[in-house]
Amino acid sequence: MAIIVEEGKKGISFLNILTWLIIIAVIIFATYYIFFKQAEVVDVIIPAKDAFGNIDQLSKITLDSGIIQNPALQALTESIQVHSVGHGRLDPFAPM
Repeated sequence: MAIIVEEGKKGISFLNILTWLIIIAVIIFATYYIFFKQAEVVDVIIPAKDAFGNIDQLSKITLDSGIIQNPALQALTESIQVHSVGHGRLDPFAPM
């Protein structure tokens, strides 16, 4: 006589259904907001031509006027030292 052993089948759990519904809802909302929702347009009031009068003055400034000859800038030194190449081959891919 043969003995048949089977696992008992689980019924559908309310918690599993609720979890899957939440996951599907999150995917649907994320897809909508990423791909289909229109971005809100911000109305920007463009100022009159006279508002940009200072730009002409700023564009005429030269750096040679007082910045390059500044003693504080002249006192700066380069802190990075470049070392000479003393190890290895010039072409590491060349045959030996």
